[in-house]
Amino acid sequence: MAYPTAGHAESRTKKAYPAALSSRTSVSSRGAPGTSPQPGSIRAQRPMSVSGLDHKSIVAMSQLCTEDLDAKMREKSALSKQLADLKRAKLQYDTKLQKKKKEDDSVIVQTMDMEKKLQTLNNSNRVATAELSGLGAENERLRQDIDALRSHLQEATVAYETECEALEGLKQALQATRKELAAETKQRDVVQQDLRASRTAQTLMINRLDDIERRNKALKNCVASAMSR
Repeated sequence: MAYPTAGHAESRTKKAYPAALSSRTSVSSRGAPGTSPQPGSIRAQRPMSVSGLDHKSIVAMSQLCTEDLDAKMREKSALSKQLADLKRAKLQYDTKLQKKKKEDDSVIVQTMDMEKKLQTLNNSNRVATAELSGLGAENERLRQDIDALRSHLQEATVAYETECEALEGLKQALQATRKELAAETKQRDVVQQDLRASRTAQTLMINRLDDIERRNKALKNCVASAMSR
């Protein structure tokens, strides 16, 4: 709601007052033609004594002053009302301004808190990124170690299978040798010298078997230690 300012009211009063004054002057002059002076001329001329004015002029001037006073009072009342409205509007605007200032302060505080939280989150993200990079490097190293262990395990498995095949062959050879030994034992009385040779061969074969078993046991231990890693 737009209210007229005091300057606008004063200018409007200045514009309206001469028109009203002239109209009142013309009415008073028409009421007493040729006998009483006009109020405008009374103001313009030098002050006259009360005895020089007749009753009609005094009544006209009193009526004009009363009308002017009423107009001034109405104008004063209107200006007072406008002033009160302006004060109320100013009070409302001040209240809204204070409320907006409080809201702005609250928003600024919230913004500062959010900025602090954001900075904390950024720091946490940087730390987590560094830890993730370290874990990635560690995983890559462990992957390489696992690949190397798998390769070693595969080689050890192939070697173990080869040794098992050789051991199986040795077992078969041992069984054959034992059969031959049994046959030779039956004929020991006949072939004593061959028996000694067979015993020597048996001892060599047993030693070889023990060596193979030790190697097999060592290979098993190696494989077990590799698997435990």
